[in-house]
Amino acid sequence: MTELTPTPAFSLPQPAAALLPHRPPMLFVESLVAWHGDRSTVQAVLPAGGICMAEGRLLPEYFIELIAQAAALGSGYDGLCSGRAARDGMLVGIDGFSMPSQTVAGRTVRIETAITFRFGAIKLIHGEVYDDQKLLAAGDIKVWEDLGDDATR
Repeated sequence: MTELTPTPAFSLPQPAAALLPHRPPMLFVESLVAWHGDRSTVQAVLPAGGICMAEGRLLPEYFIELIAQAAALGSGYDGLCSGRAARDGMLVGIDGFSMPSQTVAGRTVRIETAITFRFGAIKLIHGEVYDDQKLLAAGDIKVWEDLGDDATR
């Protein structure tokens, strides 16, 4: 993938709602703050309640979805800059996941993602969630993205 220089209309940060089909309560990320080809940096605020919580703690699944939505933001921004429509995609697998640190509700976190491998419509993505410099969660996921007309090129 070649790195694109966004036009001012596509400057960063970009709100997540402009690039993703997700809506609350399933929109977990807030904005794409940096993008460099296969790498994305996204911000989110850890919730104090809702569907992501059980017994007062954020569920591991929440962090997996944070990584997936962060990767989708990068893909959506790439499409916006390239002039192509948003694509359908879905999380299809988790290769590894860890949560080495506890979290604090209301904190703004940074999600870093990198596409580490591509095979047709499948991408392997490594993601990490940070509260400042403290690693909260890390994982490797597989996502499928509808390539549409690009599949024949």
